[in-house]
Amino acid sequence: MAMSRHGKRPTGTIVDWRKRRGEIAAGALALYLERPWPNVGIEEIAERLGISYWQVYYSFDGQEDVYKAAVDRLIDRLARRIAEAPASCTSVNRTIHAYVRHAAAIVGSEDYARLVFLAMRDEHTDLWVKAAYEKKIAIPLRQGLEIAVKHAGRKAGLDMIVLHGASERYLTMLETALALPRLLRRDAFADGNFEKTIAETAKEVWSATCTFDGFGTDPGSAQAAA
Repeated sequence: MAMSRHGKRPTGTIVDWRKRRGEIAAGALALYLERPWPNVGIEEIAERLGISYWQVYYSFDGQEDVYKAAVDRLIDRLARRIAEAPASCTSVNRTIHAYVRHAAAIVGSEDYARLVFLAMRDEHTDLWVKAAYEKKIAIPLRQGLEIAVKHAGRKAGLDMIVLHGASERYLTMLETALALPRLLRRDAFADGNFEKTIAETAKEVWSATCTFDGFGTDPGSAQAAA
């Protein structure tokens, strides 16, 4: 059954409407992780949340709208965590370790695994999910590392850069070691290798970091960067 448009919603405050949408979207996410949104009915969402059919019906503009709201909430939670990155210090090496640890905690989270799963499963039917993951999650994580290294270098009096492709590799390493095991329900493996993954990934990034003058930094510059 087609659902209502905004103009047909019952009267009420905007704050109450937004709160209701958020609660429904949050509760419906578990259903969308079980199967694609076209196979999740409004009646089922209402039953799962213990509310009436009409509360769901009047809060969204269609079944896909519920799915989009659920994914958007997931992405927003991850994006807020990405924005809480640690400040750069005068040591580029320590800054890299700190940022990799920050990113690893996000990539290894249940929310990240859920988003990656939805992006992979719905890649051919809902292209916007993968596009949103790339724009709001993957790119900020890659750029965040590059910016952290650049700022740390400046504090040490150096013009530091991360070589092309290194930020992509670091995120791939984290996803392979931390997100993929969670998708396979091997949480113990991901948790047990958390510190090792951080150390290996940070080392890889450090080896791909140099000044604008290239790898031939003088001993004083190398010491300052470390």
